[in-house]
Amino acid sequence: MSKRDHMRRRLAAQWSRAVERWRGQLADVENTPGLGLLCVLGGLTGALSGGVILLLYGAIQGIRLPIFALFGNAGGTFVSADLAVRLAVPLVGALLLGLIVEWWLKSLENGIVHIIERLMYYQGYLPLKAAVIDLAGSAFAIATGQSVGREGTAAHSGAYVGSWLARRLALPNNSVRTLVGCGTAAGIAASFNTPLAAVIFAMEVVMMEYTIAGFAPIILAAVTGSLVTLDLPNLHPQLTGAAENFHAVELPVMTLMGAVFGALGGGFVRAAGALGPALSNIRVSLRMALAGLVTGLLAAVFPEIMGLGFETVNQALAGQFFVGAAFGIGIAKLVATLMAVAVAMPGGIILPMFVTGAALGSAWGSAAAQHLGLPISESGLYALLGIGALMASVLQAPLSALVALLELSGQTTIVVPGMLVIITALVISRRVAVSDSIFRLLLRRRGLDYRNDPVSQYLRRASVLTTMNRKFRVLDAQTTYATVSRALAAKIDWLLIRPEEGRLQLMRPDELGRALAERAHRSEQAAGEAPADMTKTDKQKTDKTREELLAAFAPDDAIDLMDIPAHRADTFSIDVRASLQEAYDQFESTEAEALIVQRNSALTGRKPIPYGILTPATVAATYRR
Repeated sequence: MSKRDHMRRRLAAQWSRAVERWRGQLADVENTPGLGLLCVLGGLTGALSGGVILLLYGAIQGIRLPIFALFGNAGGTFVSADLAVRLAVPLVGALLLGLIVEWWLKSLENGIVHIIERLMYYQGYLPLKAAVIDLAGSAFAIATGQSVGREGTAAHSGAYVGSWLARRLALPNNSVRTLVGCGTAAGIAASFNTPLAAVIFAMEVVMMEYTIAGFAPIILAAVTGSLVTLDLPNLHPQLTGAAENFHAVELPVMTLMGAVFGALGGGFVRAAGALGPALSNIRVSLRMALAGLVTGLLAAVFPEIMGLGFETVNQALAGQFFVGAAFGIGIAKLVATLMAVAVAMPGGIILPMFVTGAALGSAWGSAAAQHLGLPISESGLYALLGIGALMASVLQAPLSALVALLELSGQTTIVVPGMLVIITALVISRRVAVSDSIFRLLLRRRGLDYRNDPVSQYLRRASVLTTMNRKFRVLDAQTTYATVSRALAAKIDWLLIRPEEGRLQLMRPDELGRALAERAHRSEQAAGEAPADMTKTDKQKTDKTREELLAAFAPDDAIDLMDIPAHRADTFSIDVRASLQEAYDQFESTEAEALIVQRNSALTGRKPIPYGILTPATVAATYRR
């Protein structure tokens, strides 16, 4: 071996040890070194996710512009398009998308629901194929005027980036979860330029827990994701609304508005839960074509419902719609969105709720000003409150809704009326809706549910590395007394026995020592050097003089550890990157007495080696203390 090759191998070994040390630190992110590393990775995830959002924006424009050019409306919008365009484009676009899914893709996994499912059942590992299909499908759906938003795809793409980065670095699964949350927040922040609301949404809706170890990296991811798209006004236009003229006498009007919007949001969730299964027996292409047809027919009267709808929201915030027009736009958008959700159209639901809430809120404020003899604020304030009310009632994310209002409006005066309307809407919607949120309902439609009790939360964010017992020795089943004596002399808690066939067996060293001591005593009996029976004191004495008794055997004498009369626990293996939730689930499903934590290392030629021991008692002790 040349000197250069020797140096290369030495550097590779040092790098591998450093990476293993970093992974060990990331397994315990509550400590400062692990949290610092996770923050760096969170910032990197955010920056990469912002780049993916630029790709999504480019894909939407790349599909939309040729469509408008084909109909002689180059550079225009759906609002200015001809009636034929508003009818044909959503219908044909939805039909083509359905045919692609039906003939080629067979299934479509997209949006926030997919992220939650992968976090729940797959430890945050998101497949590339689903992310690419979601990005392309959502871009096509948005470009053809379907009633969906881009934030679901933005979150999915960002979550995939976090999952990919974690896989490339072979991080522990508890860190994978955090990086998926980082990508989700970065994707939403880059879409709306609302980093704080994106952080709250990721914690409140996707990860469903609040921890310092989660907040810090997710905040950095949201910031870096926003910075990538900060100077692109076409990507996330500023939404502006006025709240300076708020009057305390309006509180009853706002409270009633929150109740009505809460019932509307809860009814939307229930309707989506009923309509989806009702349409499930229809072919995918026909289902999506039906959604496109409904959108086209509604857009023939209210073209503002097509596309993303930023312009529509700003018009509602500026009070540019009459009461009837604003009400019609809001109801039409809600119906079109209901159809899109029911047929699983790729895209998000947050931006459609923005349009619906702004339009109906503007209509509410204008109607109140016309018919009530009270000093009523401008309709823009009610449009903002409508956005928050529908976000809270449909998504069951009150904090995200309130923070989004603050960031989008830039006005702290929105806090008091915002809290009143949002909480009222939340309470009423939970009374009306069957599910906690639209995402939870869509999960249940797939036969899934989300376990989110405090014990599960703790186990998901804890790694097996922080709990496993590393005080063990590995012995072959066919060994010698000398090898056994050295193992018993070490201060270990477990002996891991490797039989010629079958799974590894686990044995306590003291049990093996007692069994060998009894065998030595029987040998002395046979030689006439010990009494035939032993009193309790004799047994205690034998235990104390185990080393002397073991000396009765020759060091090279063979011993079969599988023939030792002692309890041997049957074991299963688990990867070193696993979380304690995975270990707990494996104990429940296999009834294993112990789990062997294994890892693959470049230092061992990628061959799995035992790294630690987990028992049900050690896992239970972590959440009972």
